[in-house]
Amino acid sequence: MKQGDLIRDRMTGRIGVIERIDIDYFGAGQSFKHLGRPRGQCVDSTVADIIAPTKHGKQDRVLVCWTDGYPTYEYSKKLEVINETG
Repeated sequence: MKQGDLIRDRMTGRIGVIERIDIDYFGAGQSFKHLGRPRGQCVDSTVADIIAPTKHGKQDRVLVCWTDGYPTYEYSKKLEVINETG
């Protein structure tokens, strides 16, 4: 996925052209997590148990110029490349 590619929104089927891509704009690669404790044990909410990868990871923000409306920013995982420039 790069600037100038023709894309389609996976949910609605709208067609558009990529105007700009902001790399790693949303999300994080890892986070502090709390493991489930058995009933009756004291849990300190200020101390994390582990550092683990996040579910969705880092995501790019894409500015899309739609054929049927105004340009909007979208998640990169919502879009599908139809035709690549090159």
